Amino acid sequence: MSRFVLIFVALALLLASLALAKRVAPAKVEPVIYQGIRYIAPNDDGRRAYIEAWDVRTNKKLWDVTVFTNRIDPKLEEDVQWVFVTTLNVRDGTLIVTSERGKIYFVDVNTKAVTQSERPNT
Repeated sequence: MSRFVLIFVALALLLASLALAKRVAPAKVEPVIYQGIRYIAPNDDGRRAYIEAWDVRTNKKLWDVTVFTNRIDPKLEEDVQWVFVTTLNVRDGTLIVTSERGKIYFVDVNTKAVTQSERPNT
């Protein structure tokens, strides 16, 4: 009987900890390579989505640029408010960055200028 109670308590504690679990880890975004530069979205900060540019040949970081920031409401749990990059593509010298919320951003790889698409990704 005591073994049953012990297993029941352990199972209850395990389920309770799962219920309190934080959000799932962000998806890994595949890097893209364009004209010898590798562009990556590290997805290591839910408050700030940014892109890093790395020289493929030397593996030296060239620059980074913030694509969007995420305002956090201090009255709510922080991690459930984080927003990450889901996809990264390149077309004609422009990085196309999509967020978890379906917003699309364009980053000019020459000027590092960031603009947001006026229509959401649907």
